[in-house]
Amino acid sequence: MDIESTVNLLLILSYVLMGLSAVGAILFPLYQMTTDFSKAKSALIGVVGTILLFAIGYMFSTGEVLPAYEKFGITPTLSRFIGSTMVMVYILGIGVIVLAVVSEIYNAIR
Repeated sequence: MDIESTVNLLLILSYVLMGLSAVGAILFPLYQMTTDFSKAKSALIGVVGTILLFAIGYMFSTGEVLPAYEKFGITPTLSRFIGSTMVMVYILGIGVIVLAVVSEIYNAIR
């Protein structure tokens, strides 16, 4: 068995294992949510909050494509998606900074 066929075999094996772990990572939380929904509420709140932040970012982003970006194959839809994720990151970053400052002030007062 030469090195090329060994590498191909190991790559295929790693793809199969990655696929199995992805399926497990998706199915196990779904099983846990169906068996004990009360514990899953906080996770669902996080998912809904992320979707809401993305929707807010999508509303504020434009589909404008500058001529410099056309050579990279950026379409108006992709530009809007990129802009929405950037706005989402800005909102989360500002939120983290505000929470850190408020937490320090709270700890200093207490």
